[in-house]
Amino acid sequence: MPPIVFTLVQGLFLILLYLFVARAVRWIWRDITAPQRAAVATPAPAPAKRGTGKGKDKRKPRALPRELVIHTPHGRPQVVRLDSHDVTFGRAPASTVTLDDPYISDHHARVFLKDGEWCIADLGSTNGTFLNQVKVTSATPIAAGDQLGIGKTTVQVRK
Repeated sequence: MPPIVFTLVQGLFLILLYLFVARAVRWIWRDITAPQRAAVATPAPAPAKRGTGKGKDKRKPRALPRELVIHTPHGRPQVVRLDSHDVTFGRAPASTVTLDDPYISDHHARVFLKDGEWCIADLGSTNGTFLNQVKVTSATPIAAGDQLGIGKTTVQVRK
């Protein structure tokens, strides 16, 4: 094989290798920055307004949840009834729902009853808690049909 052909094949191989590495770095960068972009682009849901009693509130009241269905990546769904007790999520053995997930903090999130409504609150977790794909920053009311994201675990809120 003539040396010029060998040199051209080497050059072509190097160009393809650099393109592959550049694309891999680009995709990794997108994966790392995607949650931050989504959190900025998606506005937080507005808190529900309470009626003042002067007029009729024409909105339908949200259904009060009665149970949580926990869908873990490697297990069967688990159902937790919502009664008057708080439900805590985390890796700590003292949690109501103990989850073995490296993306979950020891004390990650809490579902609790406040003023007749069930609310979700993040307990200062590293990776955050999400309500319908929006990061929870303060105690937020939940209703039947909502979906909670805790690490790789999905929690479905049901009647």
